[in-house]
Amino acid sequence: MSQSISAVEARQKLGEMLNRVALRREEIIIERAGKQIARLSPIENEKTKPQGRLDFRKAAGLGKEIWKDLDVENYLRRERDSWV
Repeated sequence: MSQSISAVEARQKLGEMLNRVALRREEIIIERAGKQIARLSPIENEKTKPQGRLDFRKAAGLGKEIWKDLDVENYLRRERDSWV
């Protein structure tokens, strides 16, 4: 579904319009003097096509190698001591 917007408003809100088109995949019709003069719509190709929703459950365990050599008790003790 497309939304119509005046040319003056389009000039004032170009960044917002680009975000809506790119992120929400909206189409915006620009009008001047009540006549449709341009259409702002998303480009459809492999790089810009939405890939679906992120599943954060798949990220479980990422970065665990950072913590493998850390003495957690010692780390927490030092952090808590620095709060005082």
